[in-house]
Amino acid sequence: MNRLRTKATDGRDPRELAAMDIATYLDDKESKPTYVRTMFDVIAPGYDAFTRIFSFGMDQQWKSLLVGETVKRMPIRPCILDVACGTGDLGMKLARQTAPSLALGLDFSPQMLTEARRRTSREGEFFLAGSDMLHLCIRDGSVDVVSMGYGLRNAADPVVALREVARVLKPGGIFANLDFYQPVGSVWRRIFLPYMWYAGRLAGWLWHREPITYGYIAESIRRYLTIADFESLLEEIGFTVEWSAHPLGGAIGIHIARRLPSSYFSVQK
Repeated sequence: MNRLRTKATDGRDPRELAAMDIATYLDDKESKPTYVRTMFDVIAPGYDAFTRIFSFGMDQQWKSLLVGETVKRMPIRPCILDVACGTGDLGMKLARQTAPSLALGLDFSPQMLTEARRRTSREGEFFLAGSDMLHLCIRDGSVDVVSMGYGLRNAADPVVALREVARVLKPGGIFANLDFYQPVGSVWRRIFLPYMWYAGRLAGWLWHREPITYGYIAESIRRYLTIADFESLLEEIGFTVEWSAHPLGGAIGIHIARRLPSSYFSVQK
């Protein structure tokens, strides 16, 4: 079992993040990557512990469910690409369940890649590289499975990021995705988002002595898609949703989507 670190003693200084106005950065596509990279460089050392504790253990259940449904649909010896891999938790779970021809994790946060390398040294071959999800360093139609956990919501442009996923997948390839979404029900939304804001800020103070480090979660969800919007976008780009689950009243979406042959060209740049 991996040792979970609850104190971020070697990440980036959280005061750098506190100095940024979150609304200014998140509302501007050009500026958002700077904020997101800084945030993940700050939170990386304690990220695994945070996700498990903050979700009351449900994060691991959701990931296990996603992995199980993905493995059912994988070809033999798949090429697996974990985009916005973070500490590598989701990608390594997929790799352990199969005998992949290649398992590669990509992330644009140097500190997250450092954390992932610590895990790969213990858990076997899971290759890592730095790459922005809007410009994946992977050739067209070369991957069997793309996985992503809590990643697409952080993209400066989710449409471009999904096009990139479609581009690198083989026709018939699988996109396995787990993320937060904006709840549809107005009552639940008015409860859920304030809870995430205040609980996130408390966690930010406990982990980093800087509330905004996890206050980001609520603000990113507030600006993100509903599950219905996400599924429509998948279809527009050229995916078909084969399976999905919507825990927490639609605040979490778990999806398995398959790439159709013409997917990359169905949404114009």
